Amino acid sequence: MTKVPHTAVRLEGDTFYVPGLTNSGYVDGLVIDTGPEESAYEDATIGTLVVTHGHADHFACGAFLRARGAKVLAARDDAALIENPDINIRGMFSWAKPGDLLVSKLFQGTPCGVDGLLELWEDPRAEAFHLPGHTLGHTGILTRDGVLFSGDALYREALWRRHPLPYAIDPDMVAASLDRIASLDFSWLVPAHGEPATREEALSDIAFHKAQIAEIEAWIVELLDKPHSTEEAIAAVSAERGLGDNPAQYWLAVTTVKGYLGDLLARGVIEFYVKEHAGYWHSV
Repeated sequence: MTKVPHTAVRLEGDTFYVPGLTNSGYVDGLVIDTGPEESAYEDATIGTLVVTHGHADHFACGAFLRARGAKVLAARDDAALIENPDINIRGMFSWAKPGDLLVSKLFQGTPCGVDGLLELWEDPRAEAFHLPGHTLGHTGILTRDGVLFSGDALYREALWRRHPLPYAIDPDMVAASLDRIASLDFSWLVPAHGEPATREEALSDIAFHKAQIAEIEAWIVELLDKPHSTEEAIAAVSAERGLGDNPAQYWLAVTTVKGYLGDLLARGVIEFYVKEHAGYWHSV
């Protein structure tokens, strides 16, 4: 008899979610993401762990479950980040090695082997959908009961109050992934952080998330009516969004603001040049 995690909450059919620092999913021995609470999974029947993306808060119990015999699956582009979290950390610092003070705990984790790729995965319990933008390989998992585990692809409106500049390597990809989520046939959406949402609630949150992306872009374009260096642009956006002054949050903002700048540059909305050995951005 299949034993579900002891803190699991049934949402629909055989699909449960396990609330925690990172919400987890469960359906007939399949786990989707894990928070750090090993005790939630100790007595559960688990054969497969699917990781939505390669940030350590989403595979915190991965090595623990794999040691118990579970097969771990992830998308090709994020598998290496799970097997070696230091890759993700070094990537944020142009491959230099930062000290621990500069790294968010969300990126520090125990390496976990990956046994298979979601691009090749076929399973009657659930289906994988590529939702990049937060990471390149970010993937949502839709169970046979119509419950979508969306990882960090969607920030619900309430979460924006605590995280007004969500981490993204490519905001344009995020917006496209939000559109894809809206096109999927789900009755419930479970974000990695926050409360589960009905379809109607999720569609409202998608519209809010997209509006926030557009608002941030428009603000940056207006800011760059006067040229700003990369550091000046990061500081200005961080201040406008109300971020705190701490090293880990600063470095998350560095990646996200550069993501916005890169997207706007690719669309020809802004230009980039180097002057006196500093990079500058200017609206066209």
